Amino acid sequence: MQPKSQDKQGCLFKQKLSEFINMNHELVKLADKINWQVFEKEFGRVYIAGKGRPALPTRLMVGLQLPTVAIL
Repeated sequence: MQPKSQDKQGCLFKQKLSEFINMNHELVKLADKINWQVFEKEFGRVYIAGKGRPALPTRLMVGLQLPTVAIL
């Protein structure tokens, strides 16, 4: 009996993000330079716990606005 062959394709959902993102890309480098705690502290003052729908992560919301701010 021969051993089962290994699945060389792997599973997309089991890979680490750093394995398929170019860590030298300028947006990856920019994300490492941003002090995300400052945004969380400042925006956290305007959120009220238990009211409305659950908040999305601050990093996501700020990251989505960065291209808009860069255009202005």
